[in-house]
Amino acid sequence: MEMEALDILFDDLAHPNPYIQSQAFMAMVRDWPQQALPRLLGLLAQPDIALRRASVRGIGAFGAAALLPLADLLMASTDSTVRASCVKAYAQVASNQPGIHFPETAMQALEEALSDDSPVVAVASVMALGQVGGQAVPLLLRVVGGDNPAQAVAAVNALAQIDDPAIEPTLKDLQHQPKLDSYVRETIESALARISDLHARQPQPG
Repeated sequence: MEMEALDILFDDLAHPNPYIQSQAFMAMVRDWPQQALPRLLGLLAQPDIALRRASVRGIGAFGAAALLPLADLLMASTDSTVRASCVKAYAQVASNQPGIHFPETAMQALEEALSDDSPVVAVASVMALGQVGGQAVPLLLRVVGGDNPAQAVAAVNALAQIDDPAIEPTLKDLQHQPKLDSYVRETIESALARISDLHARQPQPG
């Protein structure tokens, strides 16, 4: 009988109304955490895009409990769709709980995802690290100086949203690297202008 109640929640997860989906996964987190999370992770291989997206949102609601299971699945899966969904679920967790600490295993999984064969996974991992925030700054700065312009642009835009004193001077240094892609350089200039504008608007002490 109890499992039937959980099955009904999974039926609701497939409902087109996002509110009904949210109610379903919040009930899973509250009442069925042990049983629901593995089933949600299993749905990341689902060909139905809407259900897969709902599952990503659902996993994001589990917070810290999802971080290590996501790392295991991300590292083990040979399916680029599953890997991309794991990375997007990481972004959801970080977005739902700003400042949540990612354990080393989760950070390693995201670091590996940066050099994934699938460009979708590789760029999505930059976005996820942007959501992780301060903890991901060293990795994101490394991506900016790397040899993948699409990732570097995404990393610059992610860094511009993070409040960390290390970002501005490092971007200024990278800006003058002679081998830097011209589009990446333009993106850095734009990001530095945004950071400077943000500083100007902040109330000054005293």
